[in-house]
Amino acid sequence: MPTQIVLAVLLAALLHALWNIIVKGGSNKLFETGLNALGGGLGALFLLPFLPPPDPASLPYLGMSCICHFTYYICIAAAYAKTDLTFGYTVMRGCAPLFTSLAMFLLGSPLSFGAWCGVLTLCCGIFCLAGDNARRGAAKGTTLIALRTSFVIMGYTLADGLGARHSGSAASYAAWIFVLNVVPLHAFILWRHGANYLRYARTRATVGLFGGLAGLGSYGIAIWAMTLAPIAGVAALRETSVIFGMVLAVLFLGEKFSLQRAAAVLLVACGAMIMKLA
Repeated sequence: MPTQIVLAVLLAALLHALWNIIVKGGSNKLFETGLNALGGGLGALFLLPFLPPPDPASLPYLGMSCICHFTYYICIAAAYAKTDLTFGYTVMRGCAPLFTSLAMFLLGSPLSFGAWCGVLTLCCGIFCLAGDNARRGAAKGTTLIALRTSFVIMGYTLADGLGARHSGSAASYAAWIFVLNVVPLHAFILWRHGANYLRYARTRATVGLFGGLAGLGSYGIAIWAMTLAPIAGVAALRETSVIFGMVLAVLFLGEKFSLQRAAAVLLVACGAMIMKLA
């Protein structure tokens, strides 16, 4: 893989970790996810005139993905309200490829020996991280909340994988996802917290919208890189986002660093990479 592609994908991983840092750093995680979705949606809206419309065959998958993303935003807000970012982000991102691979296995796609090695490595990392989290006195149920979010990520990953194939343009499909995601999430937030959300947005709009643009940029860079380099390699390298997340959480959120936690995060990242390269 060319050096410039490697650097671009590492930037995409950093941007993905950054928007999660922004959500975690806000006082209201649900409102932060709303601003994040809005920032990404507005950015994608400017791209739509330059992209072809998605094929009608992809519309059911767009709808399914929109439902999964709405659930994802709700789940990620709940997860970050109860656990620190190093634990929550690592489990959510790390277990998503695990669940996706196991789902494909149950659907009849066999896993290679390398993939099973990745599963084992990833699970070791998750167990180590969960043990460290328990020793730190984390609230009960935090692991299940993070795993629930991973399961939802698996849902939209499968929907988007099929939808992009039917769309005729992966970039157009991705842009429409970002635009459509704004609608159900904001309908829910405005229905439940209308005035409070608008007041919150006035104080956090710049940071929150930037987080959404960071998420859009991360996704866009990854798609661009996949047109120039092997998809598996790009997807694997992007899993370094959990390492960036740990570093940023220590630097900007004041989370405590430990060698056991660092080793667990590295195991998760390596396991996810192995699974995607196998």
